[in-house]
Amino acid sequence: MYLPVWKKSEIPFLKGQRPLVMAHRGRSAFTPESSFLAFKEAYDLNVDVLEADIRITKDSIPVVFHDETLDRTTNGKGNITDFNLDELIEFDLGYWHTNKEKDKYPFRNIGLHILPLQTFFEKFPKVKINLDIKDEFKQAPSILFETIKDCGAERRVLVGSFHNKQILRFREMSKHFEIPTSANTREVLAFVSNLWIFSKKNFCALQVPLTHSFIKIVTASSIKKAHRNSIAIHPWTINNEEIMLSLLSWKIDGIFTDDPELLIKVLNVTD
Repeated sequence: MYLPVWKKSEIPFLKGQRPLVMAHRGRSAFTPESSFLAFKEAYDLNVDVLEADIRITKDSIPVVFHDETLDRTTNGKGNITDFNLDELIEFDLGYWHTNKEKDKYPFRNIGLHILPLQTFFEKFPKVKINLDIKDEFKQAPSILFETIKDCGAERRVLVGSFHNKQILRFREMSKHFEIPTSANTREVLAFVSNLWIFSKKNFCALQVPLTHSFIKIVTASSIKKAHRNSIAIHPWTINNEEIMLSLLSWKIDGIFTDDPELLIKVLNVTD
């Protein structure tokens, strides 16, 4: 079976490849985020990467879900960690997703449910996976790592987290498997500030917003600097064609987007 592999120094432009099309929570501009349907639509577009956020259930099972609570995207209420998986899959993941017509909810009651990570791996075997650890409790990285290992997905995942300690914990337990990770927030700050600690990098990518607190993070010069250090830059979340074109002209390595069709269209025009 073909299994795509993340490499620690994977920078497509330096290898003459196209930048990565990275589907943020699937085709989430049009379909309920993090649902099987949103990921399937992106997968069928032959995107390079599916991006998924990871939460841990009460019974210690990793699921694909962004928020701490169920309230925004489902018909349930409460924290993910307060429910077992069997209880979570009863909620409607398409309940609040609207189309352009006011008060229309076309995805209600069509069978969209929260995905266990194991199922996610099984349903999408031929694509790279970008995983973001959302929970802050100490055991979350270990639970994620064991699931990745049990599913044999070590060679096609890249793991990141906004929580500095979580990504450090994950790196320590997964180091013998060489599972690549993105920079944590402190490492991003070190990169932007040119601090000496940056030379001790243990990451392959900076996955960042274009700006933060009026500081421009992704620029033509910062991309060149990253490439000199064999680091990729993947900005999020870009849904604007003009911005996509600018990033491509700067030789960006990959782009997170809610609208992978748009990015594919832009790439095809610029080829």
